[in-house]
Amino acid sequence: MIWQGKISADAHGAIKWLGTLVICFTLSLLPQQSPAQEKEPVLTLEESIQMALERNLEVQVAKEEIRFAREGKNRARTGFLPRLSAGYEYRRLSETSTTVGGITSENADQDQYRFTGTVAQPLFTGFETLSNYQLAKLGLDVAKIQLQRTRLDLILAVKGSYFEILRAEKISQVAEQSVRQLQEGVRVAQNFVQVGMRPKVDVLDAETRLGEAELQLIVANNDTGVAKARFNTVLRQPIDTPVAVVDILTTESYERSYESSQQIALQHRPELLEANKNVAIAEKEVTLVKSDYYPDVTLSANYYRRGDDPTVDGSDFVDRENWDIVAGATWTFFEWGKTRYATNQQRARLRQAQESLEQIKDGILLEVKTAFLSVQAAERGIRVAAKSVESAEENFRISQERYKEQVATATEILDAQTRLTQARTNYTNALVVFNLARAALVRAMGLEYEPT
Repeated sequence: MIWQGKISADAHGAIKWLGTLVICFTLSLLPQQSPAQEKEPVLTLEESIQMALERNLEVQVAKEEIRFAREGKNRARTGFLPRLSAGYEYRRLSETSTTVGGITSENADQDQYRFTGTVAQPLFTGFETLSNYQLAKLGLDVAKIQLQRTRLDLILAVKGSYFEILRAEKISQVAEQSVRQLQEGVRVAQNFVQVGMRPKVDVLDAETRLGEAELQLIVANNDTGVAKARFNTVLRQPIDTPVAVVDILTTESYERSYESSQQIALQHRPELLEANKNVAIAEKEVTLVKSDYYPDVTLSANYYRRGDDPTVDGSDFVDRENWDIVAGATWTFFEWGKTRYATNQQRARLRQAQESLEQIKDGILLEVKTAFLSVQAAERGIRVAAKSVESAEENFRISQERYKEQVATATEILDAQTRLTQARTNYTNALVVFNLARAALVRAMGLEYEPT
């Protein structure tokens, strides 16, 4: 009877230890924040996007392409304006006299100087000048569209790296909770073994699970560091810059309809806008090569000064100055079909551009469809994962009670804790996948932010 009383007292102590374990489990569920994180600059998604747009080299290259295209447009516009030119020449004659009927007379200066100033205004160039200007304008439009496409790709990259930091941090928190829970489990198992209520294998099993959880925590912390390094790379700042981001992961349902998403994409996708511009460019190229079918008409005014010395101040044989106005047309009407062949070439390019436009349109519609279905699937995945967490938490609670009443084994509560950790990890992954899918759908619609 004395031996039985001792065992009963030990059992009472073990129950107290188990109560402590339950409290520790409860506290471990609270979110933790390390002191290092408090010192890190906290960035919102909008701030991150703005920093990336200001620093990204591809964006800068696209902006320079716009400047290049704008100057090309300005240059093409000069084709409508008159051209001014000047020339200065010197000629020396070997003979300056002629003999007629035995009489020799001087009729020219041996040294001849001439200055010519010309103003030429094109009147008609067979639509060549107009086509070149329109092509330059279209080139500028394409450069602007390419900048927008670069911005969209960069914004999606920023969103992706931003959400990956949140994923890694949340999984690290789950791993930390698991380690703390298993550490308490090991201590409780050790106390149960000491009082003779459990076999030593319970401690070994708990220590094995703890080692696995610590390895998972190491991997999770490493993934967090890698995610932040990638984020810094996207933002073009030193790779070791400490950063923290605001948790903006949302579970709100995507309300816009599939048809509306398609219409937005057809209106805003830069790839489709660029393809339309390429068709217009191909049409202007056809007009440009056909300009060789027409004559060139030019009006020019010329001013002359001549003389027998460098000052072109006249001489005994020539007037000092003179001028004329000339209207002329030049027409090359036969080149063995050269213009016809060139026109056929450009028409082939036009058909290519039109077919590419349809191909790009089909690809965009498919991309929107895929992204829309991904959002819907991810949204359902969140609901399933949330229910799994609820079930795992209830299972863990029941396992704790059963273990407290000595009707469950240590393996049972360890398995319940492992399933809870996995359920929380799955929920985090589902949440991030949903937000990434929404970001991909916004990009598929050709927008920088979700439409309101």
